[in-house]
Amino acid sequence: MSIIRNAKEFFGLAPFDEEHDEFSPEHTRYETSGSAAYQPRTYDSYAEPAMDHRGYSAEPRRYATPSAAAPIIETVHLNSYREAREIGIPFRSGNAVILDLSTMPAEEAKRVIDFSAGLCFALRGQMEKLSGRIFALIPQDAPFGRTELERAARLR
Repeated sequence: MSIIRNAKEFFGLAPFDEEHDEFSPEHTRYETSGSAAYQPRTYDSYAEPAMDHRGYSAEPRRYATPSAAAPIIETVHLNSYREAREIGIPFRSGNAVILDLSTMPAEEAKRVIDFSAGLCFALRGQMEKLSGRIFALIPQDAPFGRTELERAARLR
């Protein structure tokens, strides 16, 4: 089939030609149960979700929801980008995070700031700069004001 005919059929400008349909049963090869490699899949027997070739699950992801406890302010001092996970864990659980990057090299600090900005965007939070290399990540609907965040960062 030509691409023009496919486009016409797709938009309904030409009748659908079932004789030359490449997805018809005559043109499709199926592995049969006689094949040694054929294993019928029963999805009830799987305990873990199926993964694709990149390791991603086919099931929708279930995000952690903030706990019923009142959110707190946690302070995180990072020395390298490899420790960036320490920011995400408390932020996902609904706590505000004070991020101190004063002991970090400038290039790695930029990467951590980008990571933090993405985290705030994904979880609908806010990111505020409190001073030179000290930032606050505030979750959505958190009851913290700027003065509380500055006290927690020991700026007041």
